[in-house]
Amino acid sequence: MKYTKHIIIPLLVIFCSLLPSGARAQATAITDSTVMAVFLNGMKEYNMGNLAKAKENFQLLMAIDPQNDAACYYLANIALKTDDAVSCELYLRKGIGMDSSNFWYRDMLGQVYIKNKKLDEAIKVYEELLGLYPKKSAVYYSLVNLYMGAQDTENARGMLQKIEAAQGKSEALAMATFNIFRMEQNWEGGLEYLIEFDKEFRSPRIESIIADMYAERYRDSLALEYYNKALKLDPQYAPAMYGKGEVYRLKGDFANYFAQIKPFFTSPGVDSRMKTEYLKQVFQVPNFIQRFRKQVDSIMLSIEQTHPADTTANIFLAAYWGQGGDNERCKRLLKANYDLYPEKHSTMFQYVVAIYQLEEWENLEAAATEALERFPGDPDLTQLRGIARFQLKKTEKAIESYREMEKIALANRDTALLVTSYSVLGDLHYEKKDSKGAYAYYKKALKLNPDENGVLNNYAYYLSLEGKNLKLAYEMSRKTIESEPDNPTYLDTFGWILFLMDKPLEAKAQFKHAMLYGGTESAAILDHYAEVLFKLGEHDLAFIYWNQANQLDSTLGIEEKIKERKAQLKK
Repeated sequence: MKYTKHIIIPLLVIFCSLLPSGARAQATAITDSTVMAVFLNGMKEYNMGNLAKAKENFQLLMAIDPQNDAACYYLANIALKTDDAVSCELYLRKGIGMDSSNFWYRDMLGQVYIKNKKLDEAIKVYEELLGLYPKKSAVYYSLVNLYMGAQDTENARGMLQKIEAAQGKSEALAMATFNIFRMEQNWEGGLEYLIEFDKEFRSPRIESIIADMYAERYRDSLALEYYNKALKLDPQYAPAMYGKGEVYRLKGDFANYFAQIKPFFTSPGVDSRMKTEYLKQVFQVPNFIQRFRKQVDSIMLSIEQTHPADTTANIFLAAYWGQGGDNERCKRLLKANYDLYPEKHSTMFQYVVAIYQLEEWENLEAAATEALERFPGDPDLTQLRGIARFQLKKTEKAIESYREMEKIALANRDTALLVTSYSVLGDLHYEKKDSKGAYAYYKKALKLNPDENGVLNNYAYYLSLEGKNLKLAYEMSRKTIESEPDNPTYLDTFGWILFLMDKPLEAKAQFKHAMLYGGTESAAILDHYAEVLFKLGEHDLAFIYWNQANQLDSTLGIEEKIKERKAQLKK
């Protein structure tokens, strides 16, 4: 035991190096071995983040040594970290009572008041600190911010003048003073102040603000003069590049606008978000892109070359090129994003969706499969792969995908996804000539959502094709057109069921309505309408619609049907 002191003292040196200066002084005064052991244990737990255990040690220390201000300081820190503002303030005030000249205790108390929006109390703390530490510049700046927060511009200005007298002029002080003019709504006074400041202490930031204020007053010549002064000091200063270009754009001088704004977009020092947000605003001007497509394209290429590995830029550019019809470039940019950040779900998903929108089914299946290796069980990717397989006529593989979706939906209790899964599984089973399986899945879907129009329509149509249970088919199809009376697909199904029920006049009304809402673009609907017209004896009109259907899709065998019906009429 006689070596205890030799062990404790080096430990004290190590732990004291972690303390603020005020607490170090207190710690070095501790000599009792028991007190020291408790203090060191508290510090150890505090530095390891075990706040509850640290609190126990420091509270024990306070019980052993009630005048231990370092313990108060750390108990205040623990209270602050655990959002116990009341205890934090109490401990700090107790610590200040023990060591009234300690800067750190008072500063922390001020910060606690600021956090809790007690500006008057915070101001009082820092005014007292200023009396104790008149040479600490941080106290002056804290008081400036507090006075500004309290709308006390007179005291804030006086404090800034004291700082300037001690430290000299600076851009930071000028901006703080300008903010006071702005708070007072004294814009002209603020402008005059900045102009005078600029005569002695030039700064691209100050000169750009002066230029902005002149631009707001439509004094374009003076605005350009100050933007040029700022750019002479710093040719890559983004606000000046942007502001100078805007002066020309708002004047309608687009030749100068594009010449001046291009460096803004080619500068690697300008954040990509700043560029894209600016363009979003400009693109809101009606017909801007259409009028200046060539120049805008050039700007977009500049951004791509300047920020080749920037996610924000790539997404914005991909959207631009996609809207302009350049789908390949859109896809390439999204692929670049995906390659740069393969671990990010968003970059992967944007790329896969782009392939889906381009209807590149083989690429979609491959990309979705690759993505599912990184994000297994993702419902959207599973569905996209299922869609690709459906389109590629890989029926069994598509069924596999949608059964996987069914499992995901059941696990997540996602009714909407489950209805989609059952609906498509019904379609897929019908594709493989398994009408019994198809109808079983449709029934499952309708049990969950009796008003699912897609399922009602497909179920009704397939029943009509088989000539089975037309009464049930009629009821289901009627629900769809009551819900969506202008949907040509649903009108076609309902009209065809009416035709099969030997109600050609009622069927004709449905098909005429379908023709008004896109039915003329479907060969199948035109074929059905022609059948109805032929049944009603309107043969010439029927052949007109059959010919239109054949032109849209020559694989339906309509040309042979036309020959047969014409031969039938000659008998």
